[in-house]
Amino acid sequence: MIKIERVLIPVDGSDSSRNAAKYAAHLVSPRSAKLYLLNVWEPINMTIGGEKAEKLRERAHAKAMEMLEEYKNLLEPCGLEVELIARSGRPDYVILNVQDELDCDLIVIGSRGLSVLENVIMGSVVTRVLEGATCPVLVTRNLRVKYLEGACGL
Repeated sequence: MIKIERVLIPVDGSDSSRNAAKYAAHLVSPRSAKLYLLNVWEPINMTIGGEKAEKLRERAHAKAMEMLEEYKNLLEPCGLEVELIARSGRPDYVILNVQDELDCDLIVIGSRGLSVLENVIMGSVVTRVLEGATCPVLVTRNLRVKYLEGACGL
């Protein structure tokens, strides 16, 4: 039997990614699994350099960590071990690299981003993750309440 021990959950602040995180928490055993919450932000423009670029990077990282802490707090009732990862780059590349680095057993990802444009972009991110991942990928979409409530106090 295959054990799911390391689950990567890319999150962007959208309801879709929040629901994906909740669903992932329902899927795994608190005794044997670890969740990795990943937020990827856009790289700082190459034309910006020096101290200003560093301040922008620090601000983006802090914002990402703040969002990840919210997700961690959301999943706290499940009693799972959760690690927070914030990286800069192209989302699909970063997701696939982190999946490989951590040797994840599963990626759980929401199908929609924050806006219409981000839905188009996120859709293509999901497609590229599906095509490039070396582990199973579970894409959540329009989850019913029964899949989001009840288990582990959520």
